Amino acid sequence: METHGTKALRFAFLTLRDRGESEDVVQEAFLRLWRHSVRRGSESLSKALLFHTVTNLCRDRLRHRRRHPEDSSDLMELVPATTTDGNAVEELAVMEAVMQLNVSERQCILLFYYLGHSLKETGAALGLNEQTVKTRLYRARQHLRPLLAPIWKEESL
Repeated sequence: METHGTKALRFAFLTLRDRGESEDVVQEAFLRLWRHSVRRGSESLSKALLFHTVTNLCRDRLRHRRRHPEDSSDLMELVPATTTDGNAVEELAVMEAVMQLNVSERQCILLFYYLGHSLKETGAALGLNEQTVKTRLYRARQHLRPLLAPIWKEESL
């Protein structure tokens, strides 16, 4: 938990966009993995199994939200409105663009680029093969290109 807890929480938060639900998901994931290790008698569990469990729990929460619509937290509420640093504004714009992607593409982007997982680890966490991860990353980059074009044009001025 000490090793991967923060990254798992960050991944869940960026997927669900709700801190409380994210904490619940990560706590449930660790609880399930602990129960699994007790039953199997193993002490070490892989990072891929953790992220696979977190991914499935996030999918369950998103599915529940779709079936039972409620008010959901907005990413803008969680970021300070007064940022004067150019990098902070740019990072916020990139994150907003990433959050506009569909869930499957967003999860690939978050695991691969933000959390630094390899293609193999990303695929294991999402229950996909490496080629599918490559395809989703490619499509996500294609979808991000027009969303980020205004930012890139401002930089070139």
